Amino acid sequence: MTIGNFENGADWRDWEMELAREVQNRAFPATRPRIAGLDYYSDWRPARGLSGDYLDYFELPEGNLGLAIGDVAGKGLAAALLTSSLHSLARALRHYQHGSLSDLTAAIDELFYEVCPDSSYATMFVARYDPARRFLHYVNAGHEPPVLLRKTANGYRPVALEPTGPVIGMLRKSSFHENVVSLAPGDLLVAYTDGLCETANVRGEEWGFRRLMAAILACSYRKARDIVDRVLDTAAAFAGGCPQHDDMTLWLGRIEEAGCRTFTLADSVPLQAVA
Repeated sequence: MTIGNFENGADWRDWEMELAREVQNRAFPATRPRIAGLDYYSDWRPARGLSGDYLDYFELPEGNLGLAIGDVAGKGLAAALLTSSLHSLARALRHYQHGSLSDLTAAIDELFYEVCPDSSYATMFVARYDPARRFLHYVNAGHEPPVLLRKTANGYRPVALEPTGPVIGMLRKSSFHENVVSLAPGDLLVAYTDGLCETANVRGEEWGFRRLMAAILACSYRKARDIVDRVLDTAAAFAGGCPQHDDMTLWLGRIEEAGCRTFTLADSVPLQAVA
C-alpha cells in the first residue's frame, strides 16, 4: 500500500511525528528579547522526541518581559497536541495589556478545559517582569514552584513562588490569584518542570531538588546561559545514560547588578507580596 510518496503506514507515521517535532521546535522561543538589567536563558530536552513541556517568553510594551512555563500531564503525541494548544492560548498575554494575570489565567483555563480530555490537565506559571521597577507579577497554576534565590551577604536565600491557584483544564471554572515579588540586583529566578528533578540513575535514585539547587549555586557567578547548560549537563551526568522518562525544561534569569535603581513594593499596585 502506498500513501502519497510513502510506501507504508509506518513511513507515514514517522513523517507525521517528524512534522510534529518541527512544529514544537518552532513554538519554542528562537530569540531572546533584550530586557534592561536582566540576563536570562533557557533550554529544554524532550524525553521522547515530542514534549509535554511548554515554555515561552516575549517582549511586552514598556520593555516588560512575558514568561510562561507549563507541563501537560501525559507524554507523546497527545501531550504534544495539548502543549500546542496551550502555547496558542498563552500567547494571548502579548495582547493582554489591561487585565490582570489572574484574569488571563482564568481565561486560558476555561478555553483549555474545552480541548482537554477528562484524564489530562496542565500546570502553568505565568509572569510579567517589569525591569523599571524590578517587579515580577505572577500566577502559579499548580506548577512546580519557581525559586527566587535572593542574594545576601551570606550567600543565597531561597524563596519558593508557591501555587496561587489549581492546575488548568481539570475544572470547568477556577479562580487564580496574582502575586508580586520585588527583585534586587544579584537575585536569581529559576523556573523549571518536574522532569528535571525526577531525572533518575541506574539505581532508580532521583536527582532531586537539593541537587538542582546545589548545581545552580556551584556556578551562580556565571552568565545565565552557562548556568543552564551546566545544570542540564550535570543532571544528564547523574543519569549516567539511563533513559529519560520525562521532559526537562529550565529557565533562569539573573538581575544584573550595575546601573539599576531600587524600588520597593510600596511603589506597586496593591497585590499580595512575597517576601
